[in-house]
Amino acid sequence: MKFTGWAVAILLLLPISALAVFKPVRVLIPEAFGVRCNEQNLCIDDVSQLTAAESLLSNSKTYLAAQWGLSIGEPKIVFCRTEPCRSAFGLSNQAGFTLGSFAIAIAPRGWQQHYVAHELIHHWQADHFGSLALLTGEPWLIEGMAYALSNDPRIELHQPFESYRQRFNDWYKRNADIPLKESLGGVL
Repeated sequence: MKFTGWAVAILLLLPISALAVFKPVRVLIPEAFGVRCNEQNLCIDDVSQLTAAESLLSNSKTYLAAQWGLSIGEPKIVFCRTEPCRSAFGLSNQAGFTLGSFAIAIAPRGWQQHYVAHELIHHWQADHFGSLALLTGEPWLIEGMAYALSNDPRIELHQPFESYRQRFNDWYKRNADIPLKESLGGVL
């Protein structure tokens, strides 16, 4: 009987501990951390910026669909406009992050189309190849694809990301005659 009590206590405390210690998990229930979400799973800490966030998300999705044929669904996405929000979701110095196919968080500095598109690409990768592919896949492919296809305007990225982008671009040129999802399936 004692074992059952301990097991129940551990099972109850595990999710609470995860939310307290590993802040990125908080994107799963963002409303509990000071943001408001609409029907399209778009969450924001500064409601006065909702229209701007909707536009940024829509433009990023449109670009990815038109340019690369990537169809992005309705991921839960948290747009942080303030530092307390950035900190609450564990964004540290990142412009954004993607938690598998579950959710995306965008930091205040990430309110640019290429950053949002970058994270949407990771979401697409997780949706089509599984969330584990983001953790176990080849970094040059996972990150290189996101940097290359997001139309990141930076001429040169910090290493190793520039080499990832270049390697993906080279790989993509060799596989340009194969649909992107199909060609990626052979690598991821």
